[in-house]
Amino acid sequence: MLTSIQKHLQQRVEHAINQGKLNDAHLFLISNIKQNPDDHFSYFLLAQVNIAAKDINKANKLLAKAISIAPVPVYFAHSAKLAVLSGQLLDAQLAIDEAIKHPQFAAIECDLIANVLTRLGHYQLALEWQSRAYQQAPKNPQICYNLAVAYKIMGQFSDAQQLLHRLIKQHPQHFQAHYSLAELNDSQQAKHHLQQLLSLSESAKTPMQQQFLHHAIALNYEHCLDYQQAFVHFTTSKQAISEHVKYDAQTHRQFCEQLITLSNDYKPRSSDSNFAPLFIVGMPRSGTTLLEKIMNQSTQVHGVGELNDIAQLCQGKNAQVLSKHVLNEAYKNTKLPVQLSHYQQRIKQLVAPLLRSCDKQPFNFYYIDLILAAFPKAKIICMQRGREDSCIANYRQLYSPASAFHHYSYNLQDIDSFYQDYSDLINHFSAKHRANVLIMQYETLVLEPITSTQQLYDFCGLPWQTQCLDFYQQHLSPSATASKVQVRQPLNNKAIDYWRHYVFTF
Repeated sequence: MLTSIQKHLQQRVEHAINQGKLNDAHLFLISNIKQNPDDHFSYFLLAQVNIAAKDINKANKLLAKAISIAPVPVYFAHSAKLAVLSGQLLDAQLAIDEAIKHPQFAAIECDLIANVLTRLGHYQLALEWQSRAYQQAPKNPQICYNLAVAYKIMGQFSDAQQLLHRLIKQHPQHFQAHYSLAELNDSQQAKHHLQQLLSLSESAKTPMQQQFLHHAIALNYEHCLDYQQAFVHFTTSKQAISEHVKYDAQTHRQFCEQLITLSNDYKPRSSDSNFAPLFIVGMPRSGTTLLEKIMNQSTQVHGVGELNDIAQLCQGKNAQVLSKHVLNEAYKNTKLPVQLSHYQQRIKQLVAPLLRSCDKQPFNFYYIDLILAAFPKAKIICMQRGREDSCIANYRQLYSPASAFHHYSYNLQDIDSFYQDYSDLINHFSAKHRANVLIMQYETLVLEPITSTQQLYDFCGLPWQTQCLDFYQQHLSPSATASKVQVRQPLNNKAIDYWRHYVFTF
């Protein structure tokens, strides 16, 4: 618990940050520390000032200093958050483990802990901490929304709907909540929701508000089978963001061509690692979540969700993710296979010793050479879906503009170009690494499930089990992906040729 003096100090610093007066806050806190070098709380607040200034490295050092003076639990929670943002996921796990030893936290801190746990793949534990936050602050709209998302991840859709309805009643212009609710609506609920959403059209002022509003409207029109209107609003949603996202399809094409060129000349020193993880990669909306659930049914496999470790380790300290410079640096880095051993250590934190991990981060397809250089016994399954269905599925999906990996998704031409780039890459890697890389067609998996799953299990060196197709019965199995609703249903062919509802766009 904070003392009255600490509360006053925190309020003063937060006010300065909100007013953009970072230098004033900095000078004030430095003055405090000069008067009392052991003032750990001023070090902690100074870290928050540096976070606001986007100096994460300095903030990390200040938090470490605060912890060295007084190992206060909330400092560990904030340290874990910074470690996640910096890609130091092993450090993040250690810090959050230390933080959650202590049950007494304020609502906003419980929310922070839940966010870190979600990013580290501990979804059930994240739900527990998010619930604690909500119990303390049920009227906080962001905490309420975050709990609804946690319910959705765990497949508790009824709980999520109730919470979202309550939130929207209290905050009618919470457009993100409207979007989240629209995902869960049936046709009757959609008709009622549409009336409310259309009346809010003039209230959405910012690009993000417009994106959430129009995407929610589009999803509800789909529930009502009005695909023409759905497409109009999907397009409006995409256009609200597209001008703020800098994506060039030709640049991405050149990046992929360079990747193939580098791959052809790549001859890393062979590793003797016995680590044999499973990776499911693919263009988003290609069936990766479905395949993950099928593979995770094996008694020898433990799913770890979508881990960002591989990309972050390959990226190093570079600010950009998909750039030729980063690519060249990664392929020239002879120490990278050793550095990727951090991924194995991370898996040990998540998976029991005798089980194999299954990581379904879709964009790991960029790093196939590098993964296999570090882990020669890894198996990588590349999901492939029909072109038209892939394009429409990505156009229908709302992605975060903060994710550079998804910047291709804001118009159909760019999506189509990205589809071809992806196809070229996986065809190259599957030809180069025949024993380690397999392409699985989504339509084949759905229409010939027994033959396909037998092939997949055999490729991965797993004994085939008939219950692998009963994945939808695992109601409490977490899914933090866009397919969180679909994977709670039995295997079906509803998504095959779904693009024909939008044939007018082709």
